[in-house]
Amino acid sequence: MIQRDFLMRQLAQMVQVLAAVMGRRREGDIEGAQQALGEGLAKTTGLDLAAYRAMSRAEVEALASEDGWASAEKAVGLADLLREDRDPAGRLRARWLYEQAVRVGGPVPFDVADRIAALPRDDGSA
Repeated sequence: MIQRDFLMRQLAQMVQVLAAVMGRRREGDIEGAQQALGEGLAKTTGLDLAAYRAMSRAEVEALASEDGWASAEKAVGLADLLREDRDPAGRLRARWLYEQAVRVGGPVPFDVADRIAALPRDDGSA
């Protein structure tokens, strides 16, 4: 139960960060949106954008796992944030997290296939 409460708090924090990023982007403040994303990730996960961009697929997927069990909710939450990164490396990691969420069979957004298709592939294509 405590673990679930912690996950729900993390997801709520991710939603707040996403709202700040999207708000700045809607205002036309692209640099501010990128800064809000970096700061929000660092605050909610302890890792900055550069760290995410440098991670292997296994490392990224481990971020959405606890004790060997992957959390589709956490994978989607992180993917939603990384999808907002202007850097293709961050967006590729978003793709990996969405794919992980689909693989583990947890709740995913109804448009997850479209989200995945819009992100870069491992080979650099979109």
